[in-house]
Amino acid sequence: MTEEKLIQINAGLIYKIANKYFYGVENEDLFQAGRVGILEAYENYQKNGTTKFSTYAFSYIFGEMYKLATQKQIKVSRDLLKLYKLIEETRYALAQKENRIVTNEEIALYLEKDVSIINQAIQAGTIIVSSLDKSTDDSRSIYETIASKESISLDDKIAIHDGLSSLENDEKQILEYRYFEDLTQSEVARKLNMTQVMVSRYEKKGINKMRKFMSL
Repeated sequence: MTEEKLIQINAGLIYKIANKYFYGVENEDLFQAGRVGILEAYENYQKNGTTKFSTYAFSYIFGEMYKLATQKQIKVSRDLLKLYKLIEETRYALAQKENRIVTNEEIALYLEKDVSIINQAIQAGTIIVSSLDKSTDDSRSIYETIASKESISLDDKIAIHDGLSSLENDEKQILEYRYFEDLTQSEVARKLNMTQVMVSRYEKKGINKMRKFMSL
C-alpha cells in the first residue's frame, strides 16, 4: 500500500483524534503530525501488530499530536514571558520619565501592542516568576538553592521554566528535588521509592534534555 493511500484511508481517524483531544493548534498542523504517526504505526504494525490497525495506530497518532501541541505551548509561553520582561522594563522606564506609576494601557500604547496581549503577558509572567521565586519547604528560595539572586536574570528564569516543562514527569520531579530543594540522590530515592541508580539515571537524562532545550 502506498503512503498516500494509507493516509487517505485513515484520514477520518486522524481528524477524529485531532478534534476530540486537541485545542489551540491548527487542524492542518495536527493532521501533518497525524500523518507521521500513521506511517510509523503502519511500519511497526507489519512487524508485530495483532489488534485492529486503527486501535494499534491510536497511540502513535496521539503521541505525535501531543508532541506538536507541547512544543507550541512552550513556544507561546516563552514568547509571552519575553514580552513580560519587555513590559516590566518599559514600565520602569516610563515611570522614571513621568515620575508616576503608568497603566497597562499606556504601556500598550508605547509598545504599539493591543492591551489584551499586554494583560495576557503580565498574567503569564507573574504566575511563572512567582512560582520560581517561592520558598521551598526548608524556607530557602530558588536563588539560595541554585544561585545568588543577582546571578539569575528573568531570561534565566524563563529558560529554567521552559526547560523543565520539556521533561518527563519523573525527570522534572527529580531535578526539582535535587536542585530546587537540594536533596541528595539517596534522599530523592527514598522520597520517590526508587533506587539511587534510577535517580542518577533520570537526573542525567533530564540534565541532558535541559541542555539540549536551552541550546535551541
